Amino acid sequence: MDECFGGGSQMFIQIACSMDEAEIYERKVNGLMGGAGAVFVALFIVLYLDYINKVQANNYVEWDVKTVTAGDYTVEFDISKRFY
Repeated sequence: MDECFGGGSQMFIQIACSMDEAEIYERKVNGLMGGAGAVFVALFIVLYLDYINKVQANNYVEWDVKTVTAGDYTVEFDISKRFY
């Protein structure tokens, strides 16, 4: 009896258990390409989001510099009669 259907098998899967070397190689290559593509897309998204974050931080600093007023450097405190 085939090892796929014997008493020692854990579960039945509706595929052939024995494949030829060419099919195994093709599946490995497809899995590698899929995994590498997923990693590439994830890294691209992380780098793109970091780039957008840095651009917005620079835009905020530029806006802050353009809108500087004297009120930004004013110190306000109460003067007591003794101090006056």
